[in-house]
Amino acid sequence: MRRILFAMLLTINVSAQPPLTLIQDTLYQADGTKFQGMATISWSSFQASDMSNIAGSVTRVPIVNGVLRVKLVPTTNAVVPGSYSVLYNSSKVQFGETWAVPPSTAQLRVKDVRVSTSPLVPPANSSSIQISDVAGLQNELQVRPAEGAGFTTSRAAVINALGAIDGAAGNPGDCVHVDGTTGSCGSGGSVSVQFVDLETPGGTVDGTNQTFTLSHAPNPAASLMLFRNGLLMRVGMDFTLATQAITFASGQAPQPGDTLQCSYRSGP
Repeated sequence: MRRILFAMLLTINVSAQPPLTLIQDTLYQADGTKFQGMATISWSSFQASDMSNIAGSVTRVPIVNGVLRVKLVPTTNAVVPGSYSVLYNSSKVQFGETWAVPPSTAQLRVKDVRVSTSPLVPPANSSSIQISDVAGLQNELQVRPAEGAGFTTSRAAVINALGAIDGAAGNPGDCVHVDGTTGSCGSGGSVSVQFVDLETPGGTVDGTNQTFTLSHAPNPAASLMLFRNGLLMRVGMDFTLATQAITFASGQAPQPGDTLQCSYRSGP
């Protein structure tokens, strides 16, 4: 019987929740409006007065219409007294403070637990972090292109022979070529494609003439669309194309009053 009672007491002791202190208050901003935002509360591991082990963690408490309410394990009577770090965030303000929470069965206000406040600015004696302090950062930076001697803002970016980023040189109306050089659009070996829409081919429409001439050679040839009175003609059946010359099939010569129109692409 004693063993059963001991086991029951041990179970109750292990599963019991550590004592908590309720902090509840209404927070205002300097202009008299109620604070709206979030309180982020963080702490390091510590051992509570009842020997409960409190693991370090972070909790986020919403503050709605100024009301802050949170229950926390007391730190002032812990085996090693500790504190909580509290960070307030809203759309207008951001600041931090430190809480030391005493044991209490009565509700406490923020002023009862606040021990210090701190604006969120770096300490004057804060040390800078070196690139070498961050694992892998140096390697990541080395594979990224750097600014070249010709780097300029508001310019198209080109990669120079050293792998650095330069600004494309040239006039505002120039085109940038694949090799990074610039020049007038259509020069420097770049492809200049011309679109011809609804061109009337040269030739007499008299019911006898079968050959008509385009102003440019379609390139590719398959881009040519020949319309006769609005109907699309079929290449190889209704006509043939040789460079710029259109030849209608035997018996298909356009008749007086027929309308011929051609659309196609041309270029190198």
